[in-house]
Amino acid sequence: MHQIGQDIRLALRGFRRTPTFAASVLAILGISIGLAVAMFAAFQTILIRRLPVTDQDRIAVLWTYHTPSVELAPLSTAFPDVRRASRTMRGIAGVVHWGAVPATFLDGDQPIGLSRAQVTGNYFEVLGARPALGRLLRAEDDEVGAPAAMVLSYGVWQSQFGGSASVIGRRLLDPYTRNTYGVVGVAPAGLDYPIGADCWTPVPTIWTLQMLAVARLVPGASVDGAAAEFYSIISGRQPDLQLTGAHGSTLTETVLGDTRPVIMALAAAAGLLLLIACVNVGNLFLLRAASRTRELAVRRALGASYGDLLRQLVVESSLLAVAGGALGVGCAVAFLRGLVALAPVQLPRLDSLRLYAAHSGEPFGMAVGVTTVCALLFGVLPALVTARANLASPLRLDERSGAETKRHRHVRDWLVASQVALALVMLAGAGLLARTLQRLERLDLGFQAEHVSIVSFAFDVAKASSPGVVSSWTEQLERRVTALPGVTAATPILIPPFLGPSLSHPQFDAEGQTFADAAANPNIPIEVAGAEYFRTFGIPLLRGRRFYESDRENAAPVVIVSESVARKFWPGQSPIGKRVRMTPPTAHPEEAPIKGLYDWRTVVGVAPDTHFRALRDASPTVYFPWRQFGWQGYFAIRSTGDIAPTTEALRRVSREIDPTLVVSNLRSMDQMLSGPLARPRLSAILLLAFGAAALVLAAVGLYGVMASGVREQTREIGIRMALGATQAVIRHAVMRRALIVAGAGAASGLVAALLGTRLLRSLLFEISPTDPVALGAACGALLTVAAVAAYLPARRATKIDPALALRAD
Repeated sequence: MHQIGQDIRLALRGFRRTPTFAASVLAILGISIGLAVAMFAAFQTILIRRLPVTDQDRIAVLWTYHTPSVELAPLSTAFPDVRRASRTMRGIAGVVHWGAVPATFLDGDQPIGLSRAQVTGNYFEVLGARPALGRLLRAEDDEVGAPAAMVLSYGVWQSQFGGSASVIGRRLLDPYTRNTYGVVGVAPAGLDYPIGADCWTPVPTIWTLQMLAVARLVPGASVDGAAAEFYSIISGRQPDLQLTGAHGSTLTETVLGDTRPVIMALAAAAGLLLLIACVNVGNLFLLRAASRTRELAVRRALGASYGDLLRQLVVESSLLAVAGGALGVGCAVAFLRGLVALAPVQLPRLDSLRLYAAHSGEPFGMAVGVTTVCALLFGVLPALVTARANLASPLRLDERSGAETKRHRHVRDWLVASQVALALVMLAGAGLLARTLQRLERLDLGFQAEHVSIVSFAFDVAKASSPGVVSSWTEQLERRVTALPGVTAATPILIPPFLGPSLSHPQFDAEGQTFADAAANPNIPIEVAGAEYFRTFGIPLLRGRRFYESDRENAAPVVIVSESVARKFWPGQSPIGKRVRMTPPTAHPEEAPIKGLYDWRTVVGVAPDTHFRALRDASPTVYFPWRQFGWQGYFAIRSTGDIAPTTEALRRVSREIDPTLVVSNLRSMDQMLSGPLARPRLSAILLLAFGAAALVLAAVGLYGVMASGVREQTREIGIRMALGATQAVIRHAVMRRALIVAGAGAASGLVAALLGTRLLRSLLFEISPTDPVALGAACGALLTVAAVAAYLPARRATKIDPALALRAD
């Protein structure tokens, strides 16, 4: 122990003499270990850690469809039949969730925005979940007359209620239904289904909703078998849905969705960065060892054993590894908290990651493991190489004559080339994601999103059930909101944007099709529109006319269709004057329970397809005049500037029309676009950050090798200059070696990038994994930085004084 203590004192003394070396190693280790640990923690929490349910692999999420890519969930009234008839499912619950759009609840006088999932009372029983606080929903919460209950998500409990146990019994008013929900419990952390749900409330048995099924499979049953049985039961009991199949996936697959490739790509990037850092630090240690060759040889000559030198070098590397690991722990916790703050709500299990980042116990353990591996990679191996150095040769050589062997130079050149190759792989991936983000941000949506906002009005459902009340409210809002200062146009709409094509997407058939032909038609999303709809959104009408105020309840039914709908039903013909209808459930539409719903409607206009339902895909659309369809509380408003100053005026107008009419949410289109852009933006930013760090590390490694080479070749360069070599020749020779090393690394990295970036295919949009612009930009950036990193040592080489270089010691 005394010897170890002496080695530690010698190491610390050496670090004081070379503070730049020590600081560089600590910074490289701290940042790289921190990023690696943070991303490994995210990888483990999101992808590996089990969900807080019983036997998660035996839980399936099922939905039916007419078109395979679009959900067509069965009605909740069918679930009792499925429970009775199923042989593959032991328990089945229903869930409905309209994305991460928050609904407004009133906590006293304070509004709280919560994204709500509505579930059957046995939902948590089917999952086998246990509460973090209080109790979860039970089957009896569905019963008519039961007190309205609510379960909060763990994340909302922490963020909006301070994690206080007093939240149990809190009463939140839904201004839309006028129901007051009592908070009965808090769900466990990590129970993130549906994704982004802030709370769960029961669906009364008297309600009829389209719901996805969450089922627990019996032993031996498969997800595919359950989906087939589910389709058979539902299609037999609800033939009007015109179903063609059902889809099933495990709960784990459903929760993760398309998150897996994002997290895996980021974790791989962090691992590559850590590897680059280890190689870089190893190079720094080799450079330092080269400058200490004479010192170590003298110590050997004075009687120090090979073991003594090895122990000293290992102690030095271990001290820096431990200090770098400790710094990495702090960086990891900071990076995790930053990731939680920046992550979109669509990223699953954020509440678990938030908890993980707060306690940071496991990141500490991972940092210890990563630090140990790093110490072995960059400390012990260089120490073994250095300690075995030849004893006599360093004492015979001038320190400027080149103490480094040709083999050592090749090893260090290879290490630098590997750094360049790994950096290019990361830069190529970052470039592809950046190009994807650029394409998404510049995507032609088919409408003008600037200065458009979406406002939702909550109202008393019981009061709204009186004939004509909703129509009266909507007409007054349309007139008075348009008259507000700064508002140029306003229109009722059906739903907010970017909720996906699976909401309000009935089947349509064109006049002249048989009932059998119509059964093969796809489901098409619908929208409702006022007279100013197309002006509000800046959507040009390609043919025909817009809706008029005269398109009312008792007028001739009309619709406007998008281009793809026109091409589908009337290829090569003008659709104006043609007729379509929502496909009736039977060949006798007069028997439909809702009169007029399946009437033929005349096409009066054609509009372009828009990206209103989903950012990445343009949706076919059929537009109804709102007076011939109805209104559910949403308005779109176009303003001359920021809508925020108009908020209070909107609240005043709604109160004046009816005291129960409440502005529950107001968001600009830019805010709504931030949702679908959040995940690609986060992926691009993080991978760009990793790529930039890898680029800097590769440049540092190249600079270190070239600077060391210039120092080692001082005598050689002096002789060449004394014999007439010009500064340009010397500079060219140094730069040539650097660019050969960088070029070899870039070439091998390009091959690896062409193979590795295919793993990002699911994350890309209108970009090929072999996109020449992204790959070319990555190569260009890398070689430019390499040239700059090599120029400084090359310039220093041209400043060598031949007389000083040749002077003997």
